[in-house]
Amino acid sequence: MLESLVGILESTPLSYKFAIILGLILVIAAICPPLIAAVVKQSLALTGRQAQALAAIGFILIVAGSAGLYMANKPPRIIEIIPPAGEFTIGKTITVTVNASDPDKDKLRYEFLRKGPGTDDQWHSVQGPLEDNSWSWVIWPADKGPNYINVIVYDERDLNKSAYREYKIRPPNQPPKINSISAKKFEGSIWKLETDASDDDDDQIEYRFSKFNRVNCSWDIICNWSTTDECYLDRSGDDAGIKMVRFEVRDRSHRYMLDDRGDDKMEHELAQITSETADN
Repeated sequence: MLESLVGILESTPLSYKFAIILGLILVIAAICPPLIAAVVKQSLALTGRQAQALAAIGFILIVAGSAGLYMANKPPRIIEIIPPAGEFTIGKTITVTVNASDPDKDKLRYEFLRKGPGTDDQWHSVQGPLEDNSWSWVIWPADKGPNYINVIVYDERDLNKSAYREYKIRPPNQPPKINSISAKKFEGSIWKLETDASDDDDDQIEYRFSKFNRVNCSWDIICNWSTTDECYLDRSGDDAGIKMVRFEVRDRSHRYMLDDRGDDKMEHELAQITSETADN
């Protein structure tokens, strides 16, 4: 509300402002004779008829000035900026669009400015002022970090309104990495499988453990996706010899089917479990 009032006053001719101020002074002087008497000489105090005339003039000035204010050019209004503030990755293209309106139905022009690591943290005009209310920004590695897009909307008399949004740019998500794996006999026919993994993006890591089925030539899940980095394999009834075990990791920034075999966001390694005799 205060910003709108300031914008209206800034766009109003000085004569309207002067008329309103003078009218207020005259009305106050007319309805408060003791105040006038205290400020000027007692002999200059107003009579009843003079006070009425002065008040009438003051009201006329206020009405005229207010009408001028109402009819004066008003600044545009920014309704929304799309997309709102958020995080985006390097290599993407962001189309920034501003929706605005003008109380006077003026044609609007739009200017886009950007500030961030790619501009040495200085405001650079990247488009406009033009009638196009959208600007496409291709994100480069140099833009990594906080960036600010300032949108200025102009009306036909160059009265303007501005607003900015912050966009945080981050590198593309990296898959987690398996640092080490282990497969050790725990007790009896139970084997303990463990995976140590890390993620450069500090994403939460999920783990899955599988064993190779030589009959069906497929991988049977031992422990499905979870945030637990260990799993226990019961080899009772299995034949002696080599058992192939697969260790898989993924982060939580992607969607997977339960039977997902992985994509470029997943890494896996194989381990061998060897037994001289069949486990019982």
